[in-house]
Amino acid sequence: MLGAKPAESRVSPRCLLSDVGPARLNQQHLRLASYAVEFQQLVEELAKREPTHEDWKRIDALYGRISRFVAEHFREEEELMLLHQYPDYASHKRLHEQFVADMARIQSQINNRNVKFKGNLSTLLWNWLYGHINEIDFRYREFFLSKGVK
Repeated sequence: MLGAKPAESRVSPRCLLSDVGPARLNQQHLRLASYAVEFQQLVEELAKREPTHEDWKRIDALYGRISRFVAEHFREEEELMLLHQYPDYASHKRLHEQFVADMARIQSQINNRNVKFKGNLSTLLWNWLYGHINEIDFRYREFFLSKGVK
């Protein structure tokens, strides 16, 4: 997936995320990717030392931004699906619910100041970006385009 992509490619040339159709959802996916990069930078910074009190404040703040954004994105995506009667809405919503449950487990680790959260959140975010967006969300592309949603 590296390098320039032909025009017919499903992957945006700006990143390695699929163009899922609706521009608003594509923009939100890119924002989630920026949060994943920001989090990865924080993890790398903390790779060889224990987080300080100030680090935990940064972690709490970033996790809070990610959680709020994910909730907003899922709400908008699900509303769009309901509005246009997306046939796979129920199973898609279940995947969102599982992601939120996984985030809640990581929140518990952060609240308990357990440094294991670093690998767990990083893996969850990157797997979601590459797996869910490129495979699952990509499935609704043609559906929304056929409904005139751009």
